[in-house]
Amino acid sequence: MPLRIAQCSVRAAAACRTAAAAWRQVPSCKSPQRRCVAASAQQQSLARSVRPIPISVITVAKGNSKPAEAMAAEWADKLRRYTSLNEVNVKPNPKNARETAVAVAHEGERVLKALQPADRVVLLDERGRELSSEEMAQLLAQASDQSWPSIVFCIGGPFGHAPAVRERANDTVRLSKMVMNHQVAHVVLLEQLYRAWTILRGEPYHH
Repeated sequence: MPLRIAQCSVRAAAACRTAAAAWRQVPSCKSPQRRCVAASAQQQSLARSVRPIPISVITVAKGNSKPAEAMAAEWADKLRRYTSLNEVNVKPNPKNARETAVAVAHEGERVLKALQPADRVVLLDERGRELSSEEMAQLLAQASDQSWPSIVFCIGGPFGHAPAVRERANDTVRLSKMVMNHQVAHVVLLEQLYRAWTILRGEPYHH
């Protein structure tokens, strides 16, 4: 691992540990106003300032149900308080396509067209490494420290990611050992990205 990247990883890990501990170290106060002031002051001194790296989420799916769309929109709005968010929907090939591999390859071509050469690409896949919320925050901090212009999370279609997309990816992670419907994965990802930013900012959402 190059020295610069290793140093960034160490700084990012330390930042996440410090920010996550910030809220727990704030002394309790009887007055809500005094508690908020004390929390804000201590978090600002302990939490690390991370460049708000732009985030994109690419989902291979026909669409979401209205309840799922409402939940995703809620977390997307919260996430946009910290950084820009771009959501891209790639329509999957019909399930009755003659060959699954060919259908997935066509989906992959559309995903690749939505990517920029300099994007840091993270696939969501059941075979990926499992992250804690603190490690998700660390992933964002590392991307910021390493000066990536943007980070893109890809949610695959019913048959997973195309080989070409896997080859393009910089990292592969999973939200759970269980397989998730794309609508559920979309909502969980947005909530975890929001949670990651609250960890990096030392805010009290994550306990």
